[in-house]
Formats: sequence, C-alpha cells, structure tokens
Amino acid sequence: NPDLGFLKDKIEANINYSKSDSIDLFLYYSGEGTTVAGAKCIIPYDADENKIHSFFKINDLYKMLNEINKIDYVREIFLFMDVDFNNPSFTQNIIPELTLPEVDKKKKKKKKKKKKEVEEPKAHVPSELIPPDGVTAIFAANTTELSYNHPDYNNSIFTYYLLKGLKGEADNGDKAITTAELYNYIKKNVYKTTKSLYGQHPQTPQLFTGNPERVILRIP
Repeated sequence: NPDLGFLKDKIEANINYSKSDSIDLFLYYSGEGTTVAGAKCIIPYDADENKIHSFFKINDLYKMLNEINKIDYVREIFLFMDVDFNNPSFTQNIIPELTLPEVDKKKKKKKKKKKKEVEEPKAHVPSELIPPDGVTAIFAANTTELSYNHPDYNNSIFTYYLLKGLKGEADNGDKAITTAELYNYIKKNVYKTTKSLYGQHPQTPQLFTGNPERVILRIP
C-alpha cells in the first residue's frame, strides 16, 4: 500500500531527526462518512455508491494502523476522527436522544398499585468503531448522530474543543493531560453546546482506548 509506505517513511524520518528511541503517532482526520454494505466508511472525493470499493472502510484504516503499530519504535497511535456517518447524500441513521418522562412524586405516593418502572435508555456503543490494540480513537459523534460545524469559527465544534483541550483547558491542574481528561473535556463541552443548539439531536463524542490514564501531553 503506497499510503502505508509513505507514512512509514515519515515516521522513520522523524525518528532520525529527533534522535528518539520511539514516538507516539497522532493522526487527525476531518471529512464525511456513511455506511456502505453495513460497513462504516469515509467518503473520498471520487466515491461512487455503485462501487463499494471506492469508499474507504474504517476497518481498512484500522488494518493499516495495526501494521504501523507493529513497528518497534511506535509506542502508541492516537486517532482523532472529526467525522460522522450520516452524510445527507446517502442513507442516514439519525436517532434523537431519548428522554425519560417526568414522574409526579405526589401522585405516585397516593397510588397503591405499582407502576412499571421506566428503564433509563442505554447508550449504544458502536462496536464497529473499536480500533485494534495500541490505537486510541476519539470520534466526533456516535454512529446515530451528526457532527456539527461551530457557528462562530471556521471548524467543527468537535475540533474547536479538541484544540482548546490540547492547549491546556483539559488539564486537571497537574500539568499532564491524559487521554481520559482530554476526552471528558471534549465530550462535556461538545454535548453541552450541541444540546443547547440542537435539542434532541446533540452530539456525543466516542472514546475507544485500552489506556485512559496515558499522559498524551505535558504542559510547561
């Protein structure tokens, strides 16, 4: 794969330049996505829905990253995906956020008959986005949601808070930002902002990692 070879060359050049024994690899992607033949895919500029092979499957991306991860001097790969899988040009799967009905406590005390308790809606974990070991992935939204542009800046709401988090706002005060701290900062602010703007259709970033306490950035 020529793209894989190009990436390997870049990594080797970085190792030689920095004179480090190993490096972490940070990858950021911003674009459009959809579902083709049951697979979550990135939409290239020349994608044709009549040609399945013209789409770039997330699974194929993971296979490439898994090969990169086998290189001895690559410690861990961090993948930031500013994408949703509900491009309007293709079939969408958008599900509004479920809300629990309010219970009148006074009326509930008067009634002797037991009512069937309402179960809290459980968040769907998009297992098809789980990366291979050694790869930490943060997606901008769940597979049943949209990823929104920021109303005041020339990027998305997800990228806006990703950058603010990396600049230090995700830090808990110890000058070391972990994967969990960065994700919790992004998730909280993206959800709050989109909930305010779009009501029942908020955006919920997704984290997949085997090492949430991994320090990814130290603040001077």
